[in-house]
Amino acid sequence: MFRSWTSDRILGAGVALAAAVGAGFLVPQSASAATTCSAPPGAAAEVVQVGDEEACGATTDGTAEAWGYGERGVGFADGRAGALVGAAGLDGGVGAAESTSGRLFALGVGAQALALGVLEGPGTAFVVAGPQSQAFVGDADDPVLCQGSGAAAFDLETVRGCIVVGDFRYVTLGAQTPPTDLP
Repeated sequence: MFRSWTSDRILGAGVALAAAVGAGFLVPQSASAATTCSAPPGAAAEVVQVGDEEACGATTDGTAEAWGYGERGVGFADGRAGALVGAAGLDGGVGAAESTSGRLFALGVGAQALALGVLEGPGTAFVVAGPQSQAFVGDADDPVLCQGSGAAAFDLETVRGCIVVGDFRYVTLGAQTPPTDLP
């Protein structure tokens, strides 16, 4: 009973986090056009912008929507087959998301943060990485990877995920993680 309650609480927190990250993508674009890339549905597009300390990219096949944002970081999004994809890199972090027909958000915040998400089918997933951390969501054959002191990766369709906050680590059943022997 306790494990089910805990899993539901963690899943609920993951959904709330995904909603918060997703809501950030709906906020009007900042005045810094050099760091925001948008590729709306309608025509195939590849948009790339590179600034002094930031870069963004958005690629779509014309059926998907992709949005990338870099603020002293790198955000790159690639969407196909009706996907909704967003990625942001802030303060030295990298957010990269690639999806075919799913909804995927990736956010990397801080030095050496890498949030990489791949979603190869319908569904919803999010990936968040803090400083010196990384997170990864793959397809059903790929492991969920969560490393460092602040990272989360959840595929809500398969109910597979991982969250790391300091010494706290939680991994859902069916999610594979590598050994946690990082310094």
